Amino acid sequence: MSRRSASLHAKYLIVLALAIAGAIPYGCDAAWSAAAGGGIQLLNLSVLERGVRAAFSTGAADQATAIAQVMLVLRTVLFFTAVIYVLAATPVLPLAFLAGLLAIVPAAIWHGLTPQAPQAPR
Repeated sequence: MSRRSASLHAKYLIVLALAIAGAIPYGCDAAWSAAAGGGIQLLNLSVLERGVRAAFSTGAADQATAIAQVMLVLRTVLFFTAVIYVLAATPVLPLAFLAGLLAIVPAAIWHGLTPQAPQAPR
């Protein structure tokens, strides 16, 4: 994992922790629902990063790129399946769950507004 993407994950975990802490006054169910949404999104973010790196890696064979693109589509299908399953089959609170899922938005904005540190020449 590159240093830049590691900082996105760290920022996401900070925003997610704030979302979970904000859900605590509404009860344990709200906090667990936000954590469930955040966990699904964290897994989604990690798999997405790996898939995008594989799809756009330099020097990759056309077949490897095609497989990576299929994996990205499969990741999307699995993500939506997991969200629908959790909402339909578990007692999560939908708004708190959504807050956990969408905690990536302010984290991504924060990450985008943070200047990138200069890299040492290789």
